[in-house]
Amino acid sequence: MLDDSLLLAQQAPHVIGSYDLLMLASRILHILGAIILVGGLFYIWAVVIPLPFREGPGEGSSDQYFGGRRAAWAKWIGIASLLLLVTGLWNFIVMVKLNQLHWTYHMLGTLKIVLGLALMFLAALLAGRTAADSIRQKWRLWLSVTLILGIIVVAAGSLMRTYPRTPKLDSTPGPTLIAP
Repeated sequence: MLDDSLLLAQQAPHVIGSYDLLMLASRILHILGAIILVGGLFYIWAVVIPLPFREGPGEGSSDQYFGGRRAAWAKWIGIASLLLLVTGLWNFIVMVKLNQLHWTYHMLGTLKIVLGLALMFLAALLAGRTAADSIRQKWRLWLSVTLILGIIVVAAGSLMRTYPRTPKLDSTPGPTLIAP
């Protein structure tokens, strides 16, 4: 036990550089994007949507319960999707470039990307003014599907974050020292 503490005391402290700050900012923005997107979907599913069912059977129109704020929700869906796309691509490229990963990591990453794109597409259809009336007529069903996709994507991302990784060794030889 004492030897371990002496070993830790002898190690040089980790200096946080600009690259570390960039990676931290990317991770924070990625998590915030997921919170905005999936959290907003959950809020609408749990708080806004139950209102039509208190008034009687049928789906009802979801527009009347937004109080004219659908455009604000659509804007935040777009912002969250942009954050997730940019930071997700950056994080994935850096992870693959710096680490030797098992092929199942790439398979899980591909699944996460495909489901994430479906999630963003469905959320945009639910929030936007497109010709998605067929989706909005079954509002609660598609909102539930979108929310389940969001939960699966968050779970896949959490699994990817805890995946074992081995740093790639630099294969380029360093300078060769020649004695005088």
